[in-house]
Amino acid sequence: MRTADVPRLTIGVEEEFQIVDAEGQLRSHIDTLLTAARPHLGEQVKPEMLQSVVEVGTKICADVSEMREEVLRLRGTLAALLRPAGLRIASAGTHPFSHWQDQQVTEHERYKVLEEELQDVIRELLIFGLHVHVGIPDRERRIEVMNEARYFLPHLLAISTSSPFWLTRTTGLKSYRQIVWQRFPRTGIPPEFASYDEFENYVELLVRTNCIDDGKKIWWDLRPHAFYPTIEFRICDAATRVEETLCIAALTQAICAKLLVLRERNLGFRRYLPTLIQENKWRAVRGGMDAKLIDFGQEVEKPMRDLAVELLEFVDDVVDALGSRREVEYLETIAREGTSADRQLAVFARTGHLHAVVDHVAGETIAEVPQVPL
Repeated sequence: MRTADVPRLTIGVEEEFQIVDAEGQLRSHIDTLLTAARPHLGEQVKPEMLQSVVEVGTKICADVSEMREEVLRLRGTLAALLRPAGLRIASAGTHPFSHWQDQQVTEHERYKVLEEELQDVIRELLIFGLHVHVGIPDRERRIEVMNEARYFLPHLLAISTSSPFWLTRTTGLKSYRQIVWQRFPRTGIPPEFASYDEFENYVELLVRTNCIDDGKKIWWDLRPHAFYPTIEFRICDAATRVEETLCIAALTQAICAKLLVLRERNLGFRRYLPTLIQENKWRAVRGGMDAKLIDFGQEVEKPMRDLAVELLEFVDDVVDALGSRREVEYLETIAREGTSADRQLAVFARTGHLHAVVDHVAGETIAEVPQVPL
């Protein structure tokens, strides 16, 4: 494929981190951290509902190479800011033993409104995700790509699984974060829309009937952003290693680019019912890279590791133009070694201590991250 045929799609990620102390417990520290972080990170650092969570977002990146610099800088800066207080960041979809009832809620009007609306559903939201934004300027193309990219959501989830524990329990699932998150309204696999106008009419109906105040309260696994010309992939667990974050983001960008290339050639990707995609999502939740997902075209089950190979083949002709081959091909390492969930389970099996799991996750979160001078 000619380089000129591949659209240059901007990319950005948001990462939600746990704030943990030397013993591995979550610590409510966001107010102090924000005060210290603002001079260094500005609006790139944000609070979340619970004070033991910190979110950072990259700037809009032209390519994955630029994103690499951003992810390293953001993780390094947070680590440096927390170190004097004896605190650390840890990146995984759930914390293995801290309880949501012990967490302090962030003082913010938006969170008060959400708590009144959602009650214990939001108070239990002690989970951590990775959101990937891909810039698609044309709004009709955003809807078309969303319709087709839904098929790949379970694959991205399987690759990212990092939440096998919940409230001291080994859940038997690789992404328990999804179980907690699905209690929210307007979550899950999005429906198909015939046009951007149809999507906009849907949002306006929800606003008029006081279901939501704006499109940001539509929390699907994939959505057109309410204010920016991007589509936002929200299905992934927080990625532990930097290379995992970059791999997931690069794969997401490459999938979107490939779907746009196909559309330019009048070769649209086949669309599937949300209920069918949900079957694969459950399998990804349960097994991660060990799962068997359904190839609905062939109507057969396939090991996720085989599907990882097929996914690499699907995007192979766009990754060089995007400059992301190195990051995308890290999927081979994930397929071979497993995900963060697999590594966490292995640490617990070896040590019998969930605190050792937190130490492992915290260590991997900043491994290969250069120290940032403040």
